[in-house]
Amino acid sequence: MNCKNILSVILLSVFIQLNAAFADVENLSLKMAPGRILSFQLVRAQNQKLPTFLFLPGVNRSLLAEDAALETLAQQGYGIATMNFSNQPFSVDKLEKNIIPAFRAKTYKLEDFGVEVSALSDELKKNYGVKTIVPVSISFSSAVSSTISNFPLIIDAVPMTSSAAVNPDLESYRAYLKASEIFNPIFGPGITRSLLDQAYYKKWSDQVDSIVDQFKLNVDKKPDMIEGYTVFSRASEGYVWDLKKTSTQTRRIFLFARNDSSTLLKNQLELFLKVLDSTPNALAFIVNDSGHVLPTDQPESYANILMYLVSSEIKNVSGIFEVQPGNTKPKLYKGADAQKYVKDLINSL
Repeated sequence: MNCKNILSVILLSVFIQLNAAFADVENLSLKMAPGRILSFQLVRAQNQKLPTFLFLPGVNRSLLAEDAALETLAQQGYGIATMNFSNQPFSVDKLEKNIIPAFRAKTYKLEDFGVEVSALSDELKKNYGVKTIVPVSISFSSAVSSTISNFPLIIDAVPMTSSAAVNPDLESYRAYLKASEIFNPIFGPGITRSLLDQAYYKKWSDQVDSIVDQFKLNVDKKPDMIEGYTVFSRASEGYVWDLKKTSTQTRRIFLFARNDSSTLLKNQLELFLKVLDSTPNALAFIVNDSGHVLPTDQPESYANILMYLVSSEIKNVSGIFEVQPGNTKPKLYKGADAQKYVKDLINSL
């Protein structure tokens, strides 16, 4: 067989393997109540001894099972579930015609999204044979995960530790409007709500257009999708991660990105210092050469960290790992060295 034919065979083999991987992705939905549907993807664990990672969505949308980092995990035998909250476009798109989304009839809090995470977890265990679930949040959904208490391990990647750290200008605007209510106590709160919602609608309108166009969603549901994002914005107004309200029964491990916005990274590190002071097995990773979208910027490092974190090796590990992409041996700072490393990093921002 000549080189050309050998190359053709190799390429065909790779193509077949990729197609097989994609064929394993199930596109599913969970109806929680009238007008409340969760859209999710599932790749079942090939190794039943390994857990299923439940990937909570970012504020824009969920990760996709076809993303490089998640494919790596699936190829290693792990289960993959990627979810969308009920107010996100992929879920709104699943609603039947003329059905009013449930989020239009009530005020959602972060805890309400936490209920959705728990509901999907229960569904996976009851109807899909999943035994062990490890939630993995990203950005906004870390604020949701901070309210969850029924998992022994949660991994929070590039977490939103406060709304002000994510969007200082918007939070300053909200604080200004709230302070102005003192001059108009009767109508002031209504004016504040209207002005904030106008700002949210303007922000999310373009985002909805982009997602609808990219994924060929139902254009008639754009108004509901924009309202859905506005529900997120309302739920996270003034949010600050309060460790006193976070379950002490859950081991919570943080993943930070070195090239994230300085405001957000500083806030994340300050929170982790508090965790180091109060939690005996506090653990975090900071990945160099990565911006905010860590799974996309450094998919190999992201997948390797997740696989390490569900191994038995981490039970007594505490401190912060510095991960240099391409280096198989990240450096661990422990005890006083971890405190110093984190403080020095904060001072450098």
